[in-house]
Parts: sequence; C-alpha cells; structure tokens
Amino acid sequence: MKMQSLRRRILLAFIASSALAALLFGLSTIIFAYHTEDQVFETFLKAEASYVEQQLASDTLVTPRLTFASYYKEISALPQPIQTSLLHAPTRNEFALDGGRHFHLFRLSKGFLLADVTEQLVVRQMRQQLAVFLFTLLLIVVLCSAGFAYLLARRVLKPLHQLTRVVDSTGQQSAMPLTASFANDFSPDEIGRLAQALQKSWQRVAEFIGREQQFTQDVSHELRTPLTVIQGALTLIQHSPLTTQQLLLVQRLQSAQLQINQTIETLMLLAREQLPAAAPVKLLPLVEQSILQQQAKLDGKTVKLQLDISVQSQLTMDENSLLILLNNLIGNAFEHTTSGVIGITFQHQVLTVQDSGSGIDASIREQVFESGVKGQSSQGMGVGLSLVKRLCDKWQILYQLHSNNQGTCVRLQFPD
Repeated sequence: MKMQSLRRRILLAFIASSALAALLFGLSTIIFAYHTEDQVFETFLKAEASYVEQQLASDTLVTPRLTFASYYKEISALPQPIQTSLLHAPTRNEFALDGGRHFHLFRLSKGFLLADVTEQLVVRQMRQQLAVFLFTLLLIVVLCSAGFAYLLARRVLKPLHQLTRVVDSTGQQSAMPLTASFANDFSPDEIGRLAQALQKSWQRVAEFIGREQQFTQDVSHELRTPLTVIQGALTLIQHSPLTTQQLLLVQRLQSAQLQINQTIETLMLLAREQLPAAAPVKLLPLVEQSILQQQAKLDGKTVKLQLDISVQSQLTMDENSLLILLNNLIGNAFEHTTSGVIGITFQHQVLTVQDSGSGIDASIREQVFESGVKGQSSQGMGVGLSLVKRLCDKWQILYQLHSNNQGTCVRLQFPD
C-alpha cells in the first residue's frame, strides 16, 4: 500500500482552507465595495431629491445641483433603454446600458431624478488594482498558512515519527526486545496513550511467542526421543529372521516413522520465522517416495495412477516441505478415490493432482483450507489442507482447488 504523508495532508488542508478563506474574503470585499458605492450614490440622490422636491413645491424651474443628475417629468421622457427596463421591472432603480454607461434612478412625487454615474464609478476604475491587491493578499495568506502548517505538523508529528521509528527498529532488530519500556519517553497525550497500548500489546505477544517456542521445543524433544527408540527397535527387528509378511510390515513401520520425522521437521519450520535454505530438488523422486508412503491407502481399490512428470523437472525449495505438500495432496487423492484414475502432472511450474473421487462436500468447499474443516466421511483431523495452505503461504506458492461430484483437482503454481 502506498504511504500517504500526514505532514503533506496537513499542509494541503491548511493551504486549501486558507486559500478558500482568502477567496471568500476577496469576494466579500468586492461585494462590499460595490454595495458601498451604491449606497453613496443613493445618499447623494436622496439629498438631491429633497432639493428638487422643494423646487417642485415652489413651482419653480427644476434645476438639480449635481452635474451628473437630470430631472424627467414623465416616464416617456426617460432614455428609451431605461423605459424598456422599467416596463419589465417597474421597481428597478439601477441600470447598466451598452457602452459601459451606468445610471441610478430616484422616483419623485412628480417625475424622476436620473443620475449618470458612469464617470463616478470608483470601484470600476480600481478593479485592476483591487484584483492585484487581493491576489497578493491571497498569496501572502497561503504562504503564511503553509509555513504555519509546516511548523505545526513538524511539532505535532514529531512524537508520532519517534514512535514509528521505535516500532520499525523493534521489528527489524532482534537485539531490541519487544517488551522494551519505551512508552515513558512520550508525553501523556494521545500518542503517549498509543505508545502505552503498543507496549502492552507487545508484552502480551512476547509472552505468547515465548510460550509457543517453549511448547514447540518441548514437543519436538519429547517426540524425537521415542521415535529414536522406535527406529532402533525396527532396525534390530529388521536384522532378525522374519517372514516376508513380517518384513513388509516392518518396512511400513519404518516408512511411517520416517514420515513422522519429516512432519515434525516441517511443523518446526512453520513455527520459525525464517525459512530454511532452499535448494534445487528433483520432483519425480519425491513424488515416487510420497506414492510409496501413501500406497497403503490404495489397498483393495481399482485405481489407475498416471504420472506425467519429466525426469528433469526440479523445484527450488526445502525438500521436507515439498514432501509434506506431496504427502497431503497425494494422500487425500488416494484416500478419497475408490476407483477410476488419479493423475499427477507437472508442466510450466504447475503441479496438478487430480482424482476421480466423490469430491468435497459443497458445504465446506469455501472453508476447506481452514484448520479443522473436513468432510463427513473423512477419518482425519481436518488439518491436511490447512497445512498445505500454510506451507504455500510460507513459500509463496499459489494454490487452487476445484471439486465436484466427479472428483477433485488441486493445482500448485510454484514461483520461477
């Protein structure tokens, strides 16, 4: 996942909010300037209208004092564009005509007072200077906001960066224990509470890992001892006078004992964080070894086995891990197929194990790789495919499973 910097997001948020505030301020400034200018014209016209009303009351010749104001006795005497506008909007008192001319109208008791304020439009004349001023102000506000946001983000995020470095270094350096008391280095704020929560979680994880490691070591030791005894006893028995049937049984016991050793090694591997060293492994001999180890599951069955694996085919991984994969896949195919064909092929780094058995129950096909999930007819513990999944994840092997009432097909895509 691509990382998004909190500092950059804070900077962008401050800059965007400051730019928006500056734009709104500039817009309100322009509106206020135009409104103020209109109010000035309205005040002048009201004062001039009082003077004209006195002239009308004394029945003398109406002569406005303002040089840009004119008196019109009737609406028909007004300029034609203004007459047309008044027909559509009788209450209108401001008019913008062609050529940039601008008029304000004031209604009198007898007639109209019309002011041509084109030359008095101060805001229009200052629009360019006002735009430059507002743009400069916007630039200053954005720069100041960016600087303030940078300093604020640096100050606020400093303990968070410190906590991130502690977490990264703890996870990468085995010499640094997970239970290191680092939470006391942070202030008693939200980040300090996060550090305390992480420290407690790490302590619990460290204790759990310690118990798991001790359990794994104990189980490995306790299992290896009786297996060694069994191996010695089988060796002694094998050198004793035996019938052909007894010798076959001893060989089966030795094969099972070897398989248990391999399983213990693989389980120990899964319990470790580091993978064992990978090496080129011939695939066909391991497949044949797995078939021999699982052949007892085919006793009394009319099953035809088809192998399509080149003698030169090889994979680069741990031999025990590969053998456990093969034992589980081939063992499942042998166990759940009573008649028909079982095919094992390897082409283009894809290993396919396909059987003609009854297939996996539809109710568990989606969860078949989970531990403990098994079909009603299964005699196992439901951990085989779960172990396959864990090994595939460990070695970055892609896996697919398709199953129906005509059989099951498992494909493993090994990395190049």
